[in-house]
Amino acid sequence: MIWPVLGAIGLIAGTLFLALGGLLVTQRPIPDVETAQAEPPPLVLASLTLADIELTPPPPLSQDEFKGFQMKQPDPAADPEPPASDRYELTLRLERGDTVEKMLADIDVPEVDRKQIAERLQSLLKKKKLPAGETIELMMQTMPEQPDAPRVLSLSVRPQPEREYIIQRQDDGSYDAEEKIYKISPRIVRVEAERNGSLQQSGIKAGAPSAAMVDFIRALSFDVDFQRELKEGQKFTVLLEQLVTSDGLVTHPGRLLAGELRLLKRTVTVIRFRPQGGADGFYNPQGESVVRSFLRTPMDASKLTSRFGMRQHPILGFSALHAGVDFGAASGTPILAAGTGKVAMAGYNGGYGLYVKLQHTHDVATAYAHMSRLGPGIKPGVSVRQGQVIGFVGSTGMSTGPHLHYEFHRGGRAVNPLAQKFAMRAAVGGKDLTRFQALSRQYLNQMKNAPAVADVKAKPPQQKTSQAPREPATPQVAKGD
Repeated sequence: MIWPVLGAIGLIAGTLFLALGGLLVTQRPIPDVETAQAEPPPLVLASLTLADIELTPPPPLSQDEFKGFQMKQPDPAADPEPPASDRYELTLRLERGDTVEKMLADIDVPEVDRKQIAERLQSLLKKKKLPAGETIELMMQTMPEQPDAPRVLSLSVRPQPEREYIIQRQDDGSYDAEEKIYKISPRIVRVEAERNGSLQQSGIKAGAPSAAMVDFIRALSFDVDFQRELKEGQKFTVLLEQLVTSDGLVTHPGRLLAGELRLLKRTVTVIRFRPQGGADGFYNPQGESVVRSFLRTPMDASKLTSRFGMRQHPILGFSALHAGVDFGAASGTPILAAGTGKVAMAGYNGGYGLYVKLQHTHDVATAYAHMSRLGPGIKPGVSVRQGQVIGFVGSTGMSTGPHLHYEFHRGGRAVNPLAQKFAMRAAVGGKDLTRFQALSRQYLNQMKNAPAVADVKAKPPQQKTSQAPREPATPQVAKGD
């Protein structure tokens, strides 16, 4: 019993302290008689010893009292709460030979679930198959009781911009299938850029699609001398009509509606218009067709590197007639047919390298040399339209670097292409002119005020939701076209 012993030791220590205090009291000096009579006698403890002190041990603690000094035992630990299930998104790519069921098996989805999902999806696709490369969006859930068998909460696939197929898990463990149809509407945007190198590449870097830039360059090429007038830093604007789904997905990057190029001394503007019963074409703001008999230059070249006439041949080293003009450009730059005609020759032609000759009339022809490759479908006997891509810049044959050698033949004799004069073609008239003028005013205004393509980036398609998509704001529509 440790507590009674400790109590006794404490009592003895206290008694000794009192005894020593008494000894100190007895050694004080004796006061004089008068003072002593006035004061009570001091307490004398000098004769007190340990033997005179009766030590009475404290009563022993009962068992119940002793328990009061014990540390309280902690409550038994409560059972830990089960971990919350984890949800996560997963994007998978359908490879060649894959099926949706096989793809789900590869990520350990239980067989009963993946078979239901595959059946529901096929009921939407009917007899169609998803192509290789299609992406599958999944919302997954990991269950604590089955960590190695994840659950598919939803699956969505969008093989076409306007159609999305969604499979969703229900509370009872079954899966429901839904086909969502998105409305497609036109949207007008503009691209403003500055020429830095190729006009085409400058527009593409700013957000314009390649096809729209080709149309822009082709329309300008009737009236713009790219070698003499086109300079670095010149600004241009193109107006595009995109096709966009109701949830903001761009289905077509934009066809060219209008454009303007600001040169040093003038601004050249082209406007798309379709006359009644005719085909789309480009016109200037006065309603005159931009199409001439021949293009001034057959490409978006960076500079004129050699003119027509006598010169010292850079490879052979002697003076000879340079029967055309050379346009320096990056390898792979598209080369356009200067006019409508028929391919008279397409292939290698000695020092000309890869060469194309077009016969336009019985006495007018154009030739294009040093190509890196031919345009799609270009071969002898094929008809081509003006502005069609017939090849790409290269450095084949006797060439010191990538460029286009361009010749213009009249009556079988080479003449200077830059000295030829070509008249404008027909202009818009009658009722078409009134309609054109209204459209022209609209496009010219939109080239200044339409939203920039950089500000209306395509939103990713909505995934894993059964709510109807919200309709976008009323788009700007090209009226009267």
